[in-house]
Amino acid sequence: MEHIDWLDDAFQVRYAGQTIALLPKEYALLRHLYTWKNRTFTREQLLDRVWAMEEPTDRTVDDHIYRLRRKLSKWSHLFTIETVRGVGYRLSSKVLHAPQPQALNQNFTDNVRSMLETYHGMGMGAAMHTLASHQDVLGFRLDPYYEVYLPFIRGDFFWFLRQQAFPLPETCFYLIHIYLMIQSDAESSAALFAKIQPYLNEMRDSFRDELRIAAIGVYTQTGEVERARVALQEARKFVEPRGTDGFTLYLYAQEALLNLMSDKLDEAESVTDRALQTLQSIPMQRELGTFTLLRGFCLYRRHRIAEARIAVDQAIEVTQSTQFVPHLIYAVRKLLFFYQHFACDPEWTRKYEGIWSELSVEYQFDPLKKEIYAQLAQLL
Repeated sequence: MEHIDWLDDAFQVRYAGQTIALLPKEYALLRHLYTWKNRTFTREQLLDRVWAMEEPTDRTVDDHIYRLRRKLSKWSHLFTIETVRGVGYRLSSKVLHAPQPQALNQNFTDNVRSMLETYHGMGMGAAMHTLASHQDVLGFRLDPYYEVYLPFIRGDFFWFLRQQAFPLPETCFYLIHIYLMIQSDAESSAALFAKIQPYLNEMRDSFRDELRIAAIGVYTQTGEVERARVALQEARKFVEPRGTDGFTLYLYAQEALLNLMSDKLDEAESVTDRALQTLQSIPMQRELGTFTLLRGFCLYRRHRIAEARIAVDQAIEVTQSTQFVPHLIYAVRKLLFFYQHFACDPEWTRKYEGIWSELSVEYQFDPLKKEIYAQLAQLL
């Protein structure tokens, strides 16, 4: 099935040079059905997912389906929205005769993966999505890692609760990351994080080490400073031999926040400045957003409020531009944690609480938290 491009700001969908404008709820309904293509939903399920905060009438879903069918009729060769009698609706994909990956040489496949890895490292989520969405036209298939990773960075978090294709340790890795992002109660995050510790050694090395670094932030946010410092020292033992920019900068971010929260401002600024200096020669936009945010935190602690506000806003804008949804959620979550701890800027706190509420509605944090906790509790 061909993939279409989603223009969220304009509520438009695009395929092969054709653009179709939709109303906001038409767009949300189509995106949900498209994400879960070939799956049947009742009207009640669609109302809950698309109109969760509203009180629509009984005809709401039917009317929106009718209008979508009319507007999308020119793409009937790609998919159709079918009525499943007595149940509801499903979006059914069509099989197109695209070039088969095996018809192309191995160099092409290797080049595609190299491009994805480059975009990944630079934090270019939009480029990753664009390349992946045209794999049928270009004649390649994503390797298993990116088949899983791309739903994560798109924010298709419920996908990880529905799939059953990969083993328990990998399921735990993604679900715990999602839970840490969306759970504002640090104690709840720490309790669930503790449950997965026995599974760390069963994970691939990169997953295990990433979660061991994440532990520093978990302990920092629960006020366990000494435990966080022990975790920091342990993480240095496996990060430094790796010599990779990604892991090194991730560790720097945890270290800077730990220093901030334990009133070691000079050390926090030193780590942050070191990272920003590194990023002058390495175009990693996600990490630039992270350390610009930490720079804003340092400015707040220096009581330079106006400069801090500018840095915070710039950090969020940079992170949004990468189209890595988890990093945006993490950034806003970390920002609110800082504001709640230091109570340094009530106006900007209200501003970002509003943004958090919008993210919560868009990505359905409340039902997501409940389902993740229940599934991990059952699995573990």
